[in-house]
Amino acid sequence: MAFFHSEADMKHPSGYALIRRHLRRYPHALRQHLLQELNRLVTCEPVIGIMGKTGVGKSSLCNALFRSEICAVNAVEACTRQPQRVRLRFGQHYLTLVDLPGVGESVTRDGEYRELYQRMLPEMDLVLWVLKADDRAFAVEEQFYQDVFAQFRGPVPPVLWVLNQVDKTEPAEQWCWLSAQPSALQAEHIARKQQVVARQLGIAEQNILPVSVRGRYRLSRLVEAMITRLPKQARSPLVPHLQNGYRTTSIISTASSSFGDAVVEVIDKVIDLAPLPQVARSALQAVTHTVARAARSLWGFFFG
Repeated sequence: MAFFHSEADMKHPSGYALIRRHLRRYPHALRQHLLQELNRLVTCEPVIGIMGKTGVGKSSLCNALFRSEICAVNAVEACTRQPQRVRLRFGQHYLTLVDLPGVGESVTRDGEYRELYQRMLPEMDLVLWVLKADDRAFAVEEQFYQDVFAQFRGPVPPVLWVLNQVDKTEPAEQWCWLSAQPSALQAEHIARKQQVVARQLGIAEQNILPVSVRGRYRLSRLVEAMITRLPKQARSPLVPHLQNGYRTTSIISTASSSFGDAVVEVIDKVIDLAPLPQVARSALQAVTHTVARAARSLWGFFFG
């Protein structure tokens, strides 16, 4: 369903009417093209891959982040050995989560999964690779990451490594459930674990995010990282799907600013491709940032 309606439908003031008003100087055909492109921005559907071994808490993590229930958490066996696509809807916005089967089950299955992951990588905007904080080694993940990502030909989606269940970090009995914080000794061990994982996988330490769903620890930091790593056009459509506590002023500010930037890029692209005299092209480019400011101010109308 298109968000932008015909001018006949604009008898009452709305965000769409205001956008049209700012585009009134554009030739009709160009204005329609712009509205179509803006509509694509508003209706963009982010695709996030969820990777990791069975039992690392992928489903629990997703259920903690997003408003919709993702899939039943099963501690005995994997939910599925096939990619499970979950299409979430909130209002007019959609989000697709691709829950990929866990690595490390067997050599045969890992070989199948490598091909599967490589085939699916190009369609993803972001990958959350979930690790279990109390695992002692990550040789399987290291090999898999090198085989799938490092050797992939083409653009690779950004990866956030989620060090999950850090409340189990020794000494686990020292976790403070009331303040949702690790003890000083646990915090030291968590930091050391981040360093070990970064060194073993050959990745930047800031890409490893320690969290605990059960301990309500640093999930907001993970959401902030997701928003900044997603492509500009995918940031705002993610926000409506987040649990209430993660739709913070900072998250909304980043998303709305990115939406305005994406609008500028769309307008510049459409103007560059249009067969216009240079004078007309310059005149339209001069009002581009006015339209972008309007888009930012109307962010809540589209995504709130």
